[in-house]
Amino acid sequence: MKNFKWLFLLSISLNIVALFFILTNQESRDSDSQIPRIEEKRSEMTYWLNRQELFESLPKDSHSIVFLGNSLTQNFELSEFFPGLRIKNRGINGDVSAGILNRVKSITALHPSKIFIEMGINDLGTGVSNDSILKNYRSLVDILQRECKSTKIFIQSTFPVENSAPRYPTFCNERVNAQVVKLNTSLEELAREKKITFVNVYPQLELTGQLNAKYSVDGIHLNGAGYVLWANILKPFVDR
Repeated sequence: MKNFKWLFLLSISLNIVALFFILTNQESRDSDSQIPRIEEKRSEMTYWLNRQELFESLPKDSHSIVFLGNSLTQNFELSEFFPGLRIKNRGINGDVSAGILNRVKSITALHPSKIFIEMGINDLGTGVSNDSILKNYRSLVDILQRECKSTKIFIQSTFPVENSAPRYPTFCNERVNAQVVKLNTSLEELAREKKITFVNVYPQLELTGQLNAKYSVDGIHLNGAGYVLWANILKPFVDR
């Protein structure tokens, strides 16, 4: 009987130790899996801060044409598409509408002659609602109209994405494309309400409800043909 009790207690002790080891090991694995995501977020924030600090350090000459947006705008070689014009590219890779709204003071300090706004797809791809995006758009326009009374404001439509593009599954799907259509309808209504110009790039980029593959490198970002198309759409608004 004593041997049985001893074996029973030993078995329980070994099971407890094994369970502790499994749980500890699982926590370690979970923690390890979080490290790349944490580092990625830190890297994105550092990039945003560095680029914004650069913007604030640049000369604040007025009467320029400002393009404000995310990576789609940052990758736009505006000075080559529109030579001879005083253009400032204020795109930041990965930026969202809240981030753009947060840096609006560096834009109003420029008192630009025109400003072209492009934002929204990064919000939709990270689960931000259309209502929140529209609210940030409205706040941004209100600030610009109050602080830069002579600036002509252009809201650009949010671009479609390719469905099922493998590199960005949370961005490239039918749900996001459906939200893009609804958001663009709201943006057009906002532009009409605020008496500013809505530039609808969407129809030229869209094919069967998604981004035409011939204009993209990865389902979201534009290739050379896509930028040529975008520049041609914008040209009448930039030149006039």
